[in-house]
Amino acid sequence: MKGISDLKHRKLLAISLEIQGDVKHVIDSEVLYKLRREFTNLNELYRQYSELLQQLERLVQDYETKERTIRSEILSRPLRKLAKNGKTGANLRMVITSLNSCAH
Repeated sequence: MKGISDLKHRKLLAISLEIQGDVKHVIDSEVLYKLRREFTNLNELYRQYSELLQQLERLVQDYETKERTIRSEILSRPLRKLAKNGKTGANLRMVITSLNSCAH
């Protein structure tokens, strides 16, 4: 899935406004009505897209914050203590390596 281009949307809107204003006398009124209705729907879809994109950005930020908290504030210190005390077996070293790889 690719995102909706803001530039493309604005260009379409400008074209629609130009058609509705400048050349409306040479276009069938039924076509003009359909154009207005469809652009109203298109604008609503774009508004919903923008709103959802903002929600997604907040969700991603919240996820990254939570992940950092789990990794840094909860797991890091106890795992370092275990490693310092020599209580890291092969399995725990693998867990620590995996956890450290999540930081990148």
